Amino acid sequence: MAKATPQAGNVIAYIRSIYPLLTKAEKKVADVVLSKVKNIIYDSLTDLAEKAEVGETSVLRFCRHVGYKGFQEFKLALAQELDADYDAEPISGPGAITENVKQKNIRSIEETTSLLQEADIEATADMILKARRIVFFGVGSSGFSAEIAKYRFIRTGLPVESVTDGHLGPVKAALMNMEDVAVLISVSGSTVDIVDIAKIAKDNRVKVVCITSHIKSPVTKYADVVLLSSSRAKPAEGSAFTSTIPQLHILDILFEHVLQQLGQTALDTIQRTARAISKNLY
Repeated sequence: MAKATPQAGNVIAYIRSIYPLLTKAEKKVADVVLSKVKNIIYDSLTDLAEKAEVGETSVLRFCRHVGYKGFQEFKLALAQELDADYDAEPISGPGAITENVKQKNIRSIEETTSLLQEADIEATADMILKARRIVFFGVGSSGFSAEIAKYRFIRTGLPVESVTDGHLGPVKAALMNMEDVAVLISVSGSTVDIVDIAKIAKDNRVKVVCITSHIKSPVTKYADVVLLSSSRAKPAEGSAFTSTIPQLHILDILFEHVLQQLGQTALDTIQRTARAISKNLY
């Protein structure tokens, strides 16, 4: 698995992805950075420490935890990200809601794209193409993503299933083997059901792919490949569309890679399935 590391263009997305792994003091720093991102580049180390109500050492630990040698290096990366117009101010007036939602979703997709490693996508596509069986697992809102993935991939002729029941998931995982691929979809990567499924699958030597917004979450310990998505949903929002859109973006990219490898055979299968359901259309 290629290691996701922060770079110009995805600093904030990376902070969000490792937020659960930060210490209490580091989270205070992260909260200030995420809420006052445009002001941080003008702050000194002492300024940020005072705003976060922590010691300067905690700020330095935070910078190192997110991949930088010190505060100045962190600020430079952040400034480069802001130069790329990372987060536009919400607009107001006629059509404001529609435009703001559009911009939020565009940023979510852009962040996800910046976090993805091409080698990981290719490795996952290769696993899927060689698998005896591919099972997409997801519970809650991620279950909808798993269902959509099944309906999308099954039309290529691949042996695809989806499981969205937390109790059925471990049963299905226990029946899989080293010839199979389990794709686990979880925003937090900390859902008990999904982590249990991942552990059982790994014990059975199943190839495990995880789509999550948190790179060091419990489920990633069992993954052969982690596909990292943007995490812009706030805790109070619950199962927000903001979390589902990056998942579908990753699945769509993965589908296109698989489709390209399958070539004309898959296209013919898609056309046959389209004809099969055309009678349901007026």
